[in-house]
Amino acid sequence: MLFSELFGLQRSDDETWFDPILDFDTPLFIDPFLIFAQPVPPFDTAHDGIVSFFNLAFELAARTQGRTGLLYQQLLQVLSFPEVRELCLGYTEFSTAGSGSGRGFSEVITAGILESIAVGIKNITHFEEIALLHEGIAHDRISDITANILKPQLVLYTQEVASRHGIELQRTPLNNATFDERSLRWADAFVNLPANPFSGRGILLVPYVFLRRLPTINPYDFWDYLWANEGERLRREFGYEVKSNIRKGDIVRIARSQRFLVRQYLEWVEGRPRAVPYDLVKDRSGIYRWDSETAAFAAANPLTLVQATNHDQVILAVDDMVQQFRHFVEQQRGWQLLWNDDGTPKPEKAAQLLFLGIVKHYCRANNIGFSREVETGRGPVDFEFATGYRDRVLLEVKLASNGRFWQGLRQQLPTYLRAAQIRDGYYLVIVFREDELRRLSDLQQIVRDTAKSSNTNLRFLVVDATPGKASASRS
Repeated sequence: MLFSELFGLQRSDDETWFDPILDFDTPLFIDPFLIFAQPVPPFDTAHDGIVSFFNLAFELAARTQGRTGLLYQQLLQVLSFPEVRELCLGYTEFSTAGSGSGRGFSEVITAGILESIAVGIKNITHFEEIALLHEGIAHDRISDITANILKPQLVLYTQEVASRHGIELQRTPLNNATFDERSLRWADAFVNLPANPFSGRGILLVPYVFLRRLPTINPYDFWDYLWANEGERLRREFGYEVKSNIRKGDIVRIARSQRFLVRQYLEWVEGRPRAVPYDLVKDRSGIYRWDSETAAFAAANPLTLVQATNHDQVILAVDDMVQQFRHFVEQQRGWQLLWNDDGTPKPEKAAQLLFLGIVKHYCRANNIGFSREVETGRGPVDFEFATGYRDRVLLEVKLASNGRFWQGLRQQLPTYLRAAQIRDGYYLVIVFREDELRRLSDLQQIVRDTAKSSNTNLRFLVVDATPGKASASRS
């Protein structure tokens, strides 16, 4: 459910806030460089505040002697950045619970600063630079860091939006609400925010122009810059003959040993055309529009599922939802959400999220439980449906174009079933092109043979997402 849907808002064209999905994290992240490049009130001085915070951390780190002692422990506390669950951003798409960022990550970012000092860095202009010098700092962590430092502005921004739209606020706890530079301590606080009924926490809004899939400054963009501008040096001094298949560790090694290249790269980033946020309308990764589109379809096409209380009824319920998904994609233009405007198909994750949209709306309407990306012990399965420990079904969503398609059917799904001690599995196949349909001519026999050899009950359904089909209501 979108924030705007919960509070019955009609957004005008001049609204700047990202409309979050409140019950599933959206895998977008706050990019500090976008705050630097195009500040939005009350974030006008936010980037300077981030830089000031990290220069303070650098000063403290420079006084530590190794990774022991009181100063080191104090630095760990300063560099404590728990995930800001109130934003509903990140990788935990089944909920907004998140994985958190405890002491382990505090040690990682502290190590990154100490290693930066070791190679001669005394202050920074973009703290994302640290990610070029340490393997353990990924883009989701950069977003967590940024959001923690900007909590006061995020709170103020959210309250302004709420006031403008007459949204009721509730007093709610907020971790790391403020940072005191004199005591070098984070302080928790109670603040007034809109309430998220799915998480039981407050809601923080952020300008959509700050959000990207990756930070503008990141190791792989740095590598692209190097290859375009220092290709001969990379071949001569480092022995790289091809651009692809580079490991982050190799990029970090070059950044540490060739500091002047990092400086050149940062100057180039600042001088190139304006960085752009993720396009929520085109949604090329298929990570956002799935929720509102499937919600509208489910509301217009109610489905009464069998009240699953035993094994056979769970399977019937899954069958009904899978068939409804196929109807949505093939007959109600759902296929359009799996294609980009330039004629390229969206990634497999987009198909999984689109199916998630159908599942969550119908399961909620019929009081049926399901889980997303369940760890089986041999890897995460896309979906699990259950009424208890014994009455369970696993389901995998796969593109027919996936290079590991047959391996997923013959090995991956049966392995998941054995690991989870489940006999029933579903293979939901998404087809983008006609030649993929021909490639699946033996699918029924292969499913039958795999089920027999693995002693499992396997089902499959092929969903035709080839473009150009007319809506059933207009055909």
